[in-house]
Amino acid sequence: MNLPFDLSYTQIFFLAILFYLSSAIQGVLGFGFAVISSPIVVQINADLVPQLLSLLALPLAIRVFFREKEKVNLKLVRPLLLGRLVGGPIGTLLLLNLSTKYLSISVGFIVFIGGVASYFGWVIKRNKTNSFLAGTFSGIFGMTAAVGGPPVALLYRNTKSEEFRPSLNSVFSFGILITLTLLFFTGKLSFDHLYLFVIFIPFVLIGFGTSNMLFSRVSDNFISISVTYFSIISGLFVILKNII
Repeated sequence: MNLPFDLSYTQIFFLAILFYLSSAIQGVLGFGFAVISSPIVVQINADLVPQLLSLLALPLAIRVFFREKEKVNLKLVRPLLLGRLVGGPIGTLLLLNLSTKYLSISVGFIVFIGGVASYFGWVIKRNKTNSFLAGTFSGIFGMTAAVGGPPVALLYRNTKSEEFRPSLNSVFSFGILITLTLLFFTGKLSFDHLYLFVIFIPFVLIGFGTSNMLFSRVSDNFISISVTYFSIISGLFVILKNII
């Protein structure tokens, strides 16, 4: 039986474990699925980014959004959502014109910068202009690498998680829907992506659902720091591998 994108059964097994663990981390921290998965998946097959990761991330974002939608501050997130509307088409143009090599480099760069920003505690002052710009870059990054979180996270770094998580997931849910819509109408979303989605979504949902049990003895701070270091190392690795 031929698998989509010429993936081997070993790669399918590895990706299933990867998606399980990254979704479990997403369940604990409210972020991390794409940041962990994207730099690895793009090295296995660049045609899976952002399509497959966006499909798999959507149920997680929607689930958290509906669970905490009453806590979303529409006044704060509206500029972010408008920015996603602008950034999505820009990212689409880049996706359609970037070669596999430069797509991989862009994924590595986005993940690396996100890790560095987290390590040094960079913060962007939250106002309408910066929120719109963060949303725009989030749309671009989400479209090219399925990693739209870092620009938005910089705005909310010093915000309580009760406000951060629902607002962030409202932006992600809306943004992923934009991404998938643009991918569909540009012919970049295929049946093979949907086929892989059906294969992997159980692992994603199980990982998300068992996150607290899996990491019950590990502090959120330790997991967050680990994700930061992983982002820096994996992002840099992807960049160097495609340049050298």
